[in-house]
Amino acid sequence: DMKFFLSKFAIPTFMNISFKNRWIFDKPKLLHQIHNWESKLPYIKPYYALKSNPSEEIIKTLSEFNIGFDAASTKEILLAKKYSNDVIYTNPHTILHEGTSYLNDMRFKIVDDIGEIDNLKNVDILIRMNSCIETANCKFDSKFGCTQEEAFEIIKYANKCNLKVCGISFHIGSGGVHNRKLAYLTAYNYAEPVLEYLKNKYSEKPILDIGGGLLSDTDLIETLSWTKYIPYEIIAEPGRYYSEPSYHLFTQIISKTKRGMFLDNGVYHELNIYHRDHWKFPLLTHYYDSETKNINEITEYANIQIFGPTCDSYDTLHYSKLPKNFNAGDWIFLENMGAYTSAGSCDFNGILSASSNSL
Repeated sequence: DMKFFLSKFAIPTFMNISFKNRWIFDKPKLLHQIHNWESKLPYIKPYYALKSNPSEEIIKTLSEFNIGFDAASTKEILLAKKYSNDVIYTNPHTILHEGTSYLNDMRFKIVDDIGEIDNLKNVDILIRMNSCIETANCKFDSKFGCTQEEAFEIIKYANKCNLKVCGISFHIGSGGVHNRKLAYLTAYNYAEPVLEYLKNKYSEKPILDIGGGLLSDTDLIETLSWTKYIPYEIIAEPGRYYSEPSYHLFTQIISKTKRGMFLDNGVYHELNIYHRDHWKFPLLTHYYDSETKNINEITEYANIQIFGPTCDSYDTLHYSKLPKNFNAGDWIFLENMGAYTSAGSCDFNGILSASSNSL
């Protein structure tokens, strides 16, 4: 009599999927995200950020709708190129790829330092500028992005090296509950003087790449409709927006002890998002009884510690309010788990991740 625990929000999804392996690809939800973007922001060309989830199921589906790809490594470039020639390279590293032709085939290469220019040839450039945002969970300005003064230096030196600067890129950062409209406006206002300079210098529309930072349920009209009225060609790098609702995850309870609940998935596997992405374990409100085929409401809870499967004590999700009536062998259904989960997992301690188990 096996039980499947889930949140009330996940019941409709759970009842419409087939339990074949630990990962469930939800193509209808991905198609909803695609059509939502097309209807709300048809003038902004999306480039899917492969780093959020390099699933070929996602990549193939997106390519069928003429969505480009944002690659940040050689492997990601090769993967994207299997489905599209419309690829931008958004990692400032260049020395890793000397002697290859990968960068020559990109639509754009992102740069944020004058020192990168010497390693480039036969590629158009977007300059990545600071976003000036301090409220995201994952702030990028400490590692990426240049100032206005540095941007003008890059333009001058690129021109000397016969490289064309086609526009500006920024990224407001990932996660957090900050006002995304305000974040995009702040970053845009900082980039705007450089965009105007490029517009006057080349007598054509510069590219404005607004990066990523969107949640999967972001109100696109509320957040970005103002961009319709600015005089630049706009592209974006959404990752989480597409990938998060595209996959759901089953994790099995493998042990029940006085210390708590042990899962077959932990912080070295797909649940690395507990530490890396500020993910919270959902409140499990119902369970599906495999014998009676009924969905029942959970009435008794306890504060229980959750452990991953490895021998490392770091591998814990700490305490959560959980059902009392769980047992080893039961399953937990986690909805909307496609973003930065499988992409950051490994098989530490010789224990396979859900992604490895599903290969």
